[in-house]
Amino acid sequence: MKAGLAFVGVIVTALLSLSSSGAQDKNLLIGVEYAFPGLGKTFAELRIPAVKLYPGLFAWGKMQKAPEAAIDFTMLDRLVRDYHDAGFQEIYISLSTINKWANKGPKNYTPKAEYGPHFDKWIQAIVERYDGDGTDDMPGLKRPLRYYEISEEFSSYTPEPTADYLAMLERAYKAAHAAFPGVTVLHAAFLTTTVFKDHPGPARYAAAFAAAPKRFMDKTLADIRALLSRPDIFDAVNFHSLGDPLEIEDNVAWLRHEMAQRKYERPIFISDTSPNFLIGWGPATRASGPPATLGILVPPATEKDRPRLAQYFQKLVDGDKATIDWNHGFVADDMVKRVVVAAEQKVVLINTAFMEDLVLLQAKFLQAGAGTSAWAGFVGSKINIFNERRTVTGKRAPFYAVGQLQGHLRDYADLRRLPHADKHVRIYRWQQGQRTIWLAWLDPGKLLLPGDDPGAKMVHLKTGPGDFIVERAIDRPGQTAPDQATLTAEAGIVSLKLTARPVYLFARK
Repeated sequence: MKAGLAFVGVIVTALLSLSSSGAQDKNLLIGVEYAFPGLGKTFAELRIPAVKLYPGLFAWGKMQKAPEAAIDFTMLDRLVRDYHDAGFQEIYISLSTINKWANKGPKNYTPKAEYGPHFDKWIQAIVERYDGDGTDDMPGLKRPLRYYEISEEFSSYTPEPTADYLAMLERAYKAAHAAFPGVTVLHAAFLTTTVFKDHPGPARYAAAFAAAPKRFMDKTLADIRALLSRPDIFDAVNFHSLGDPLEIEDNVAWLRHEMAQRKYERPIFISDTSPNFLIGWGPATRASGPPATLGILVPPATEKDRPRLAQYFQKLVDGDKATIDWNHGFVADDMVKRVVVAAEQKVVLINTAFMEDLVLLQAKFLQAGAGTSAWAGFVGSKINIFNERRTVTGKRAPFYAVGQLQGHLRDYADLRRLPHADKHVRIYRWQQGQRTIWLAWLDPGKLLLPGDDPGAKMVHLKTGPGDFIVERAIDRPGQTAPDQATLTAEAGIVSLKLTARPVYLFARK
């Protein structure tokens, strides 16, 4: 009997291996972060396929309190069960390796030599528990977990020397694949915010990285290239998108260049996003002072915008409702653009952000140091500090905007950007079954804040004859359904007025 079960397990694992590689996914997987207990059913309403769990809930040190202690799966099981029961198809796992008794030091989250086997066992046990092969699986597991990131970000979140991180990643890769051949192991995500603000080509990559603010660029281009030179220890490349959505194009071009230089290809993931910070990594509510005491400007924000930004962020910190509502609309539009740009660039997965506000980062003494992201929650929530459970108190514009987008993007085919003489005009087109859908917006190329004139431009889309629905992205407070209007094509062309707010166009049934 045992031999028979073992044979079945081998067959299941082989089938999963064939179907589970991120490279096999045809379309972009839209996810949402960060997932805590209690949010699954609400976010399942979006019908997006993926979710990223909050890694701090199941760091190595939390799961294993001492070298000889059993690995505690209570919280991770709870999260996997909650989000599988809610209907999510993919659960993205970022494994925090922080563990006081095992780490080499407070700024080195890799295991000491004597605890290397403990690290291997922890990685292998997690992947084995959620691989769906019938051996040592979580009771009631509905589907395998495919995606595991080792450490959270290739920045201050991985403060150890790069050589130490690579050795740990190699151990994790071997342990994960020993448990589940179909697993996709990702390295800690690269953080490149502002590096590509001037759209450098390959000849200028080194200079662009060297010029990036050192306040958050803890890893150099040399560190990144050392990692990218080890394709034997990861299955996909990975970066975080925290700046302007259009930076995704430059990041993808850079990664594909680096891989081509090393003669390999890997799928590309965006495991963590934020709406454009505008200002981050330092105070946003002050407009003057030594540069080291001010937040870092993120394009399209420029130095001349700092006084207005200081006023804007002070209103957010003070809880001004109109400003917070405007910020929610900004987040909604940002996420729609970010996802569609990633889809056109053939990214495998993108996690939209955030499920709920980053409440701690709204504290007045932090002076909006995390920029717009602290007020980016898709929903309002109450937090039970004793069990981390969330209770949803209301849904906001970004929630409905991502759900609207998913409805139009589901099962898409042939998604591409259409050329236009004006570089600020963004027009994307794709097929959804027999239906053609366009999404377009005007990129103003400058900072927009409440009350600013966003500008407008008429564009003319070749659609064919008939009536067409114009549907604006949901981005207003209290709005739960999209605004729609009907336009009739004249000589097979629809004339459409574009602003910074994304707009969908499709044939009226």
